[in-house]
Amino acid sequence: MIFEALHEASKRGELLLIDGGLCHWHLRRDRQLTILEIISTKPGAGSAMLARLKETPGATSLFAKCPADLAANAWYARRGFACEGAETTRTGRRLNLWRLQL
Repeated sequence: MIFEALHEASKRGELLLIDGGLCHWHLRRDRQLTILEIISTKPGAGSAMLARLKETPGATSLFAKCPADLAANAWYARRGFACEGAETTRTGRRLNLWRLQL
């Protein structure tokens, strides 16, 4: 996490902070809201942030990449995201591509 990027996201209104959670996101011109970083430290914080992201004016879908070896993939699936595929990073780590149509 780069603090300068978070500061810029905050100035654009693309940083969500709640008790027990942080979400850095970006709404693209094509109306895809991309979750760049999401951190939840309390039960329910992730769901609360997701509910707020769904209300973002202009967003038609939510998109996230998640390392295939993380339990967070099950969280995305339980919340209605569809796995659109996967990609491999330069370092060889596999990422699942998740999308939720709004």
